[in-house]
Amino acid sequence: MKKSPYMIWALCFIFICLGQLSAQKLELIFSHKYHQSDVGTSCSDCHARADSSKLAQDNLLPDMETCFACHDSEGECTLCHKDPDNAISYPRIDKYIAYFPHAIHLKKDAACSNCHQGVEKSDNITEKHLPKMALCVTCHSDIRKDSYCNSCHAAGENLKPGDHLYGKWQELHGIASYCEEKSCQACHTSESCLNCHQGDNLDHKVHALNFINHHGMYSKANKSTCITCHEEQAFCNDCHRQRMVMPRDHAAANWAIPSGTGGMHARKAKMDLDNCISCHSDAAGNPVCIQCHTKKK
Repeated sequence: MKKSPYMIWALCFIFICLGQLSAQKLELIFSHKYHQSDVGTSCSDCHARADSSKLAQDNLLPDMETCFACHDSEGECTLCHKDPDNAISYPRIDKYIAYFPHAIHLKKDAACSNCHQGVEKSDNITEKHLPKMALCVTCHSDIRKDSYCNSCHAAGENLKPGDHLYGKWQELHGIASYCEEKSCQACHTSESCLNCHQGDNLDHKVHALNFINHHGMYSKANKSTCITCHEEQAFCNDCHRQRMVMPRDHAAANWAIPSGTGGMHARKAKMDLDNCISCHSDAAGNPVCIQCHTKKK
C-alpha cells in the first residue's frame, strides 16, 4: 500500500510530539506521596502563595528557592532533575478556569485534598489533580442563580463539553443522561429537559409510535422513570379524561347508583380506596368523592 506524503508528515509530527512529551514526562521526578506521608510536608510548605491567591492565573508552583529550604542547593538537584544543567520547566495549566480564588476557599477551612483529590497518593508529577465540575457543584449548586456559570467562567467562554459538539449528540444525549445523570445536573435542571421533551416542542420522540397502547404496563413497572418527565397525577389524569379512558368496571351498569348501597364503586372504594385516589384526587384540592358525597346542611 502506497503511503500519502501527507500521511508520512502526519506520522512524523505525531512521533516528534510523543517524544517531547515522553522526555518532559520523565525529566522531572517528584512524589507528593513521599513528601506528605514520609516527610510530613504540608501543602502550604511548597505552595505558600495559595493562601493569598485571588486569581486562577497565579503561579502557585514552588520555585527552586522553595526547594532549597529543605534540600541542599548544591548536591541534591538530581533528586528531582535527571539533568540539572538542562532542566526543563514544568508546564503550567493557566487556562483551566477564569476565576478561582484559593484565598477565599482556604479561609473557609476547605482542605486542599477536597478539590485536589488523590494528590496525597501521587508518585507521578505529570498527573493532574484538578477538580472536575461535578466536584465543584457539590458546594456550588445554586444553578438557578443569575450568572451562576460566570462565578468561575468568563463571559462568552464556550462552556460546552467536548461530547456536546459531536454531530450526533442531540440523538444520543438521552443515553448519556441515564449513565451520567449527576454530570448533566451540573449545568442542567429538570426544567431544561422539559423545554424540549414536552408537548408540541418535542424535537425527537422518546417513545415508540405504538407506545400509547402498552404504556400502562410499562408505567407500573417503571414508575420512577415515567415521573422524571411526567407529573404523575396531573399528566395521567388529564390525558385519560380527555380520551375517556377508564377501567372496564367503570362501564358496568351498577357501577354507580345514586341511592341505596352506592353500587359497585362503593364496595371497591371500601376495599381499596388508595387505588381510587390514584386517579380521583387533586393534590391541591379535595378528592372527587366530595362532589357527590357532600352532606347537605
